[in-house]
Amino acid sequence: MNEKEILVPVQPYLSLDADDYKEIIPRRMGISNFYEFHVQKGAPANFKAVPDDSTDLVFGIGAHDVRVLLGGTVLKAKDWEFEDGRYYFGARFFPGKYILPSGLTIQEVVNQDLEIDKNEYGAGLTDALAEAGNVKKRAKILLSYLAENQRDQTKDSAHVLEEYLRQRIYATNGNISIQMLSRETGYSECYIRRIFKQIHGISPKEFERFIRFQSFLSAIHGAAGQVDSEELALNCGYYDQSHMLKDFRAFAGTTPEKYKKLLKEKTTEKEKIISCKNIR
Repeated sequence: MNEKEILVPVQPYLSLDADDYKEIIPRRMGISNFYEFHVQKGAPANFKAVPDDSTDLVFGIGAHDVRVLLGGTVLKAKDWEFEDGRYYFGARFFPGKYILPSGLTIQEVVNQDLEIDKNEYGAGLTDALAEAGNVKKRAKILLSYLAENQRDQTKDSAHVLEEYLRQRIYATNGNISIQMLSRETGYSECYIRRIFKQIHGISPKEFERFIRFQSFLSAIHGAAGQVDSEELALNCGYYDQSHMLKDFRAFAGTTPEKYKKLLKEKTTEKEKIISCKNIR
């Protein structure tokens, strides 16, 4: 599978609800996208997070300091809390592609939002990010610091196996059994589960559910006008509509129809804001 076919993880509520949300897609260093947004002083600072098996490295830039936050995938729809009065710059890593500080494991990050020392990714990084003028400049700075953290890292047999498993799950829309993966790789089912959880912090079965859900989300966003949820569900690897509804309610915290209505409302609202800015 080439890079273009990899499903890009999304956090739709953040992009829909956050003020001045912008993002760029570098596809470098295992990063799916860089993003930025602002939380005004006194404004609501909670956004709903959805499962994506990604890891987010976020810098909260305030008037006097910079907070560094590290969050792993949530396991169901969950509030993602930010402090108001800060500008936020983040990097979202593809599943299995994170770069963690020394001594921290992915198991400690999954379903958590951890504040870490500002120098974990290099002395001077937070100051440089705070002084940069836009998301592109900040992305360039962060990539440079991450490259230092990634030096001399080589793939061992466990990571080679994990990459094969992940690619096969992507290619099948999350519909390949552990038994089949075991036959294809020659490794036992127990070993496959252990290696996958060691690198992802979740089981292959959970990852497959997240991939189907993320695929369905992307399909909703990419479809023009009214789309049939059942047809989309089948195209995204679900057995039937009830199978999709169960996961969607748990992972998005709402139904597909209510989500599509929200998406339409938020898109229209943002278009009006952009139109007003252009008139000025």
